[in-house]
Amino acid sequence: MRIVVGGYARISDVGELGDGRDGKEGVIRQQEDIHALVKGRGLSLGRMYVDNDLSAFKRRVVRPDYQDLVHDLEAGAVSGIAAYNIDRITRQPRELERIIDIYETARRPMVFATTAGDYDLATEDGRFNARLYVMIANKFSADAARRVARQKKATATSGQAHQGQRAFGWKQDGTVEDWEAALIDKSQLDILNGKLLSEVHAEWAELGVRGPQTPPGKTLSYSSVRYILTNPRLCGYRAYIPVAVREQQGRVDPWEHILERTDGTPVIGEWDKVSSADQVRAVVDVLNARKPKGRGRKKGSTVTVRKLTGTSRCGDCGHGMTSGQYTEGTSSFEQWGYYYHCKKSEGGCGKMSRCGPPIEDLVDSALLARLQQAAKGSKPQKSQDDPALVKARKELAQVEADMAEARQLRESGEFPLGEFVREISRLETKRDELSASVSTMNVMGPQTGVSAAERILREWDGYTIPMQRSVISRFVEAVVIKKQGKGGNHEFRPELIEIVWK
Repeated sequence: MRIVVGGYARISDVGELGDGRDGKEGVIRQQEDIHALVKGRGLSLGRMYVDNDLSAFKRRVVRPDYQDLVHDLEAGAVSGIAAYNIDRITRQPRELERIIDIYETARRPMVFATTAGDYDLATEDGRFNARLYVMIANKFSADAARRVARQKKATATSGQAHQGQRAFGWKQDGTVEDWEAALIDKSQLDILNGKLLSEVHAEWAELGVRGPQTPPGKTLSYSSVRYILTNPRLCGYRAYIPVAVREQQGRVDPWEHILERTDGTPVIGEWDKVSSADQVRAVVDVLNARKPKGRGRKKGSTVTVRKLTGTSRCGDCGHGMTSGQYTEGTSSFEQWGYYYHCKKSEGGCGKMSRCGPPIEDLVDSALLARLQQAAKGSKPQKSQDDPALVKARKELAQVEADMAEARQLRESGEFPLGEFVREISRLETKRDELSASVSTMNVMGPQTGVSAAERILREWDGYTIPMQRSVISRFVEAVVIKKQGKGGNHEFRPELIEIVWK
């Protein structure tokens, strides 16, 4: 009775993009050799396993047909392997050891045949020869990978464009893809104006935006949208991420791998730019500042960030107010939906509560009227004279000085560890927020000038709640909500709302 074996064909290199090769010729030739090998040895071929364009050296590469072959060997569906050469099967000693274990524990005749000779894995000499060949193949692959990595880094350092599939925002020849570039620019400015990345992702999904590598029928993922909008390639910076780093960490922040020249300046690539360096860096800073600190919102929390969150303050105790939702089915819920209140559990007095929408409408009207007046009579200020930018820079410098002082006190033993950790955490959060504000104002320009006012007036109705909240925070120091007396008429009284402008 003939022994049933599994034939295995594999090739790694399918050629460069656009050269017409897809690797099929290589695996077809291997299959022809395997058929001849099986026939010449008097074996029976149970199944041909084929992995095209998949490495047998890289640890994180999954080869589906190889996994099937090993499973079938263990299950007894096949009783051996037939391949062109052993390095087609594996270049990893750890994978060979698994195969050896299967052969050693099998209670049936087993075959390991290649066109270069057989390996009797049931004997010490056979196992030694197989291990030796795989170790040599592993060393050869490691040396080749090191040479390729060195060549790729030299290519990157010279500023040459990336090889392979085009990136979102460019055509295959490296010129800008106008529609994608315009979408990137708009989305970046929207984020700098306060829009959430999740909202940008939802818009792209609704538009059906797909990238060059997006699977059919899918749209870009949330993480892909973030990667696209913060890619240093947009502003011409050349990054180089070693393959080993990608394999260990998966998706890596390219800003941590920007190549620099000997004078410390970034390597500029030889391709068309989509965004300015300041704009891309500002988006990175803003998104980093928005990352949740600690463990974030608890599961099941109903906390909602509304338009005046962070701006509204209690007229009695001065504490910041938060929002809450009226009970469904009540008249207050039907009429207003939500309210702002001073929570005692968060350090407030717990004595103030007012319906939300009328207050927000009042603030909107006052802000837009102020912007209309600015658009009519004011002149654009220079970025360096923008009071908000000057103030943010001073605050940032002070926070950085406080951090340096705290570290010095800790080194001298004057700052207990627990208190130091809490203080540094608070200062780092403040520093990230101020850095994002400074970066945004550097890109967007003065927020009190004519052009800014006109733009906000023109686009206000299309702004999302986070974007409107961001604009309000630029111009309003606080919205003080004063207590309304008990009894009598409970209609909304605008005179009890005080807007403190910056």
